[in-house]
Amino acid sequence: MDAIFLSVLNMSLTGAFVIAAIALARIPLKRAPKLISYILWAVAGFRLVFPFSIQGLFSLIPFHSAPIPADIATQSMPRIDSGIPVLNNAVSAVLPAATPAATVNPLQVWITVGTIV
Repeated sequence: MDAIFLSVLNMSLTGAFVIAAIALARIPLKRAPKLISYILWAVAGFRLVFPFSIQGLFSLIPFHSAPIPADIATQSMPRIDSGIPVLNNAVSAVLPAATPAATVNPLQVWITVGTIV
C-alpha cells in the first residue's frame, strides 16, 4: 500500500511541474488563440490521467519521473533524486533521519499516515 502512495506522490509531483510550466507559458501567450491554451491544458490532463512516462533523450521535464525512491522509508539518511541538485539538497535536509533507538522510522509514520489519508 505504501508503494502505491509513493507512486501517486511521484506522479503528482511530475503533474505539478507540468502545471507550473503551463502557467508560466501562458503569460506570453495571452494574445494567442484559445486553442493553444486548450492544447496546453490537455497535456497537463494527459499527464495526470495516464500513470506512465515516455522516457527520451530530450524532455521538457528536468527531473526523473520518480524522484522519491520506493525504499525511502527504510533508508538511514533518506534522500530524493529529482535531478535538480538544489532541490535535492533542500528537501533531503528537511527529511527526518532514522533513529536507531526507535522502533519505527519517523518517515515510515508519515508515509503510513499519507497512505491512510
